[in-house]
Amino acid sequence: MSGSPVGRQVLVTGASGLVGHAVVSRLRADGARVTAIGHEDRLDLARDPWPAGAWDILVHCAARLPLGPDGPEAEAAIAENRLVDLRAIEAAAAVGAHLIYFSSASVYGPTTGEIDDATPEAPVLEYARAKLDTEAAIASRALPATIFRLVAPYGPRQTRHTVLRKFLDSALTGVPLRYFGSGTRTQDFLHVDDVALAVALAARDRIADRFLLASGANIEMRDLARLVVQAVGSQSPVEAAGVPDPEEGRTVQYRIDRLRTRLGFAPGVALAAGIADWAAVRRQELASGAVR
Repeated sequence: MSGSPVGRQVLVTGASGLVGHAVVSRLRADGARVTAIGHEDRLDLARDPWPAGAWDILVHCAARLPLGPDGPEAEAAIAENRLVDLRAIEAAAAVGAHLIYFSSASVYGPTTGEIDDATPEAPVLEYARAKLDTEAAIASRALPATIFRLVAPYGPRQTRHTVLRKFLDSALTGVPLRYFGSGTRTQDFLHVDDVALAVALAARDRIADRFLLASGANIEMRDLARLVVQAVGSQSPVEAAGVPDPEEGRTVQYRIDRLRTRLGFAPGVALAAGIADWAAVRRQELASGAVR
C-alpha cells in the first residue's frame, strides 16, 4: 500500500479480539511498530497504567460487548467502556497521537432504508448512546481522530453468536439453518480483513473525520443462509424457524461513498469468500472440540 505507516509507532488496544487481532497483523505487515494490548496481557485498561510510549497513532479496538440490551451486566459493561474510552482519549492527547476509534452503526437505531454519514442518529440502546458520548468527547478535545461507525464485522476469532456464526455452525454440523420471520430483513457484513484495511488507510493518511464502515452490500437473512450452505458445501436445509423476527421488514442499505472517495477504501473480501475462509478455520475448531 503506497504511503504505508512504515516506522510509525502504533498502540492497539483490544488486540486479542476479532477486530484488534486483524488490525495488529495488517499494521505490522505494513511496517508499523506495533505495541498490542490484549487479554493475555492481563491489563485492566480502566484502572491500570497504560504502556508508556511516544505513539504516533492509537487504535482503540477494546470494548466489552454487553451480553444483552439491559440489566446489571449490560450496565457494568457500558460503564467500563466509558472509562476505557476516556482513558484512550487521554492517552492519545498526552502524546499528540492520532486516535482511530471504533464507534458503532447502532447509533442509527432502527432507521431503515439508505444510511450514510449524514443520516441522523437515533440510538435506542445505551451501548449506542455511550458510543456517541465518546464521539462527543473526542470532538470536545479537538483531538485528531478517525472515527469508524462499524457495521457487523465477521471472520475467524469471532466469539459472539451472531446470526452469521450460527448459520455457519449449523451448516458445518449438518443441521437446518433456520431464519426468523419471513427472512427478508437485511444486513451488511464486513470481513475483518477489510476492517483492518480501513484502519491501515486511516493510519497512513491520518484524516480527521468520521465514517460509516461497512461493505456497502446488504443481504436478506434467508439468502444469507443459502449462501452459507453453498459456501460451505453443506447439505443442511434452509427453512423458516416459525418465530417472528423482531426486526421484520427492516431493510438497510449502508452507503460508503465518502469512505471510498475520501479514504480510498474498497472492500476486498466478497461475502461468499469470507464465509468459506472462516468455515475452514471453524471446521478445524469444531473437529478439535475447541470452543471459541
